[in-house]
Amino acid sequence: MQIKHEILELLKKGKNLLAFSYGSDSSALFYFLMQNDISFDLALINYKTRVNSDKEENEAKKLALKFQKQIFIKTAPKFKGNFEKEARDFRYDFFHQICLENSYDHLILAHHLNDQLEWFLMQLSRGAGLAEILGMNEIEKHEKYCIIRPLLCVSKNEILNFLKENKIFYFNDESNDDEKYFRNYIRKEFSNSFVEKFSKGLKRSFDYLSKDRQKIYDFEKIQNFKGILICSKEESMIAKALKIQGVVPSAKQRVQMLKSDCVISGKIAIAYKDDKAFVFNYELCKKLPKNFKEECRKAKIPRLLRAYLYNHNIEISSFKF
Repeated sequence: MQIKHEILELLKKGKNLLAFSYGSDSSALFYFLMQNDISFDLALINYKTRVNSDKEENEAKKLALKFQKQIFIKTAPKFKGNFEKEARDFRYDFFHQICLENSYDHLILAHHLNDQLEWFLMQLSRGAGLAEILGMNEIEKHEKYCIIRPLLCVSKNEILNFLKENKIFYFNDESNDDEKYFRNYIRKEFSNSFVEKFSKGLKRSFDYLSKDRQKIYDFEKIQNFKGILICSKEESMIAKALKIQGVVPSAKQRVQMLKSDCVISGKIAIAYKDDKAFVFNYELCKKLPKNFKEECRKAKIPRLLRAYLYNHNIEISSFKF
């Protein structure tokens, strides 16, 4: 497997957390990082949905002990709605919490080239803009840490060859064969065969598209003020700010967010003031003091934003955008 030199150098300089499942992708990444003398700890979610779920957790604990790595484990609840979405939200919330509480610089994810094409096709089928359709980046900046995907330009076949050549054990996730999940359907019917035939051109295309997107949208214009992402009211910029906060808006949510202040997926709020959009964690406060409410009213602070400012002790006078 070939990983970009600049990504390896970045990982060598920081404190790293690897999202681990003991499946093929994260197992390959585990040993690749070991071979390159990159230190890291592990985070694992036990969804209790497979025959080997508990065995995978126990084996991961043994692996962490063998190589003297800290491992964070959490058991997921039974999700009642859209399993894929709820599991993803639960997973990223867990990783986010660990990174903040333990001061990790990088969250390492094992997404690869096939995953990138799957995401592209899934978003394309649903109706999405450029910010969502290219939702995976090798380096993705968050408030306190970066998400890094070292394998994003590595195909699944390359990963499997690496595992075979190095005689690395991993668990096979049988749920990947269940086509009731849209991702699996896209994978089996379209993406795997396409990557197998056109991987070289696909890698170049995604690289060009990523660079073009940066030129078109200039995402560096998104400011971060104490956890509040501030950008222009352009749909693409708001969508990118939401993506940074861990939410990819649906077509229906896109319509909603452009009409007025709102809360997306029950967790991320969007508020507008003049020509700016503010994207932040949705928070409540039982009762705001009268003087604080009056100060907010005079400063024309959006209602959704007031509880966040109060909870984080942010002075209204400092909030000038």
